[in-house]
Amino acid sequence: MDLAVSLVVACGGGIFTTTVVTDKLKEILRKNRIANTITPQKITQIPGITGADLIIVTGKTSAKNNAGIPIMIGMPLFTGMGEEEFTNELLNKIREIEERKNNDNG
Repeated sequence: MDLAVSLVVACGGGIFTTTVVTDKLKEILRKNRIANTITPQKITQIPGITGADLIIVTGKTSAKNNAGIPIMIGMPLFTGMGEEEFTNELLNKIREIEERKNNDNG
C-alpha cells in the first residue's frame, strides 16, 4: 500500500524549466511532510501517462490525460507570479488525492 503521492512534471523539452519547477515542488512537499515521487515526462506524453496521481505541466497545454489524471499548469513555480495561489491549489489537490488513497486502502 503506497500512500506516497506520485507526480509527473511534464515539459516541452526545456531541462532548466523542469528542474526549477521540480525543485520547488520538492521543497513544497518537504515543508508539508508529503511523501512523494516525481517523474519527468514530455508534454507530448501527457495523454498516455498512467500510474500518476497528478501531472504538473511547465508550459501551456490543452492536452488531456486518457486515464483521467488531473493536470495543473505549474508555470507560477517557474515565474514566481501566482506562486502562492498555485501552492495552495496544489496542496488542496494533494489532500484530495491522499484522502482518496486512504479511503481506497481503508
